[in-house]
Amino acid sequence: MMRIIAAGLRSTVQDRGRFAHLREAVPPSGPADPLAFAAANALVGNGPLAAAIEIVGAPFVFACDDRRVVAVTGRDVAVQVRDRLDGWTAVFVRAGMEVRVLTGERSRFTYLAVSGGVATEPVLSSRATYLPAGFGRALRAGDALPLGPSRVDPARAGRSLVPTEYQDEGVRAITGPHAERFTEEARAVFFSSTFHVDAASDRMATRLTGARVAAPKDEILTCGVIAGAVQIPAGGAPIVLLAEHQATGGYPLIATVIAVDIGRVAQRSPGEPLRFARVEREVALAVLRDERRALAEIA
Repeated sequence: MMRIIAAGLRSTVQDRGRFAHLREAVPPSGPADPLAFAAANALVGNGPLAAAIEIVGAPFVFACDDRRVVAVTGRDVAVQVRDRLDGWTAVFVRAGMEVRVLTGERSRFTYLAVSGGVATEPVLSSRATYLPAGFGRALRAGDALPLGPSRVDPARAGRSLVPTEYQDEGVRAITGPHAERFTEEARAVFFSSTFHVDAASDRMATRLTGARVAAPKDEILTCGVIAGAVQIPAGGAPIVLLAEHQATGGYPLIATVIAVDIGRVAQRSPGEPLRFARVEREVALAVLRDERRALAEIA
């Protein structure tokens, strides 16, 4: 068991998400920062389907009933057992040892993985929490979470990954399915302007303020959407869809943030700058392959 001593502002169990139910209009949920989530699981030796904890707000403190390996990832994070240890590093903890997750001023979504994974009951074949539908709930102090079986290897302690570079305001994106419906001027504004993150951003989407991107005058048919899709509503303020995005949307899609950079969008705080850099699909796929290779090597 993993026993929660302090649960932060809003912490939830997440796995990769329930993508099989998008056709039934159920949002996939899962981690807002998929790369940080995957890195945490890889560091402790979990497979990609294992569930971990997404933490929003400090403090988050826990202890496990038996020996485990834990890892904390995200933006500006660390972990304290006896001493303060770096984030993005595997840490061996003994039974009953109190572990404190440390977050900085710029932390938004922090990921805690425990060897064996969190083994809560699945809903629609996924352990991902989706609060609006009542799929799970936010964690509370006093909760005891079941953990999967784990072969603890103390030698794994100290393995680390290079943290995502969250400070860089540039986010890579490929052109979206409706890009050609926008004027050349609108596309130029989108890829050359510096936007800022709006305070209304959440796990569903990061909303941006700044330059106005003129939307096409003709309407489009409602279509399926994915995390990373960039919508341009009539007002011209871009919306980048995240983990809890709706199944379909009627706003034109000017671009799609590449998979590796979705977390860098989600992790930006209100008021922080963000700009889009256009890349080709081949680049997006090559970067994704490199990241998957790095995770496979550490797992």
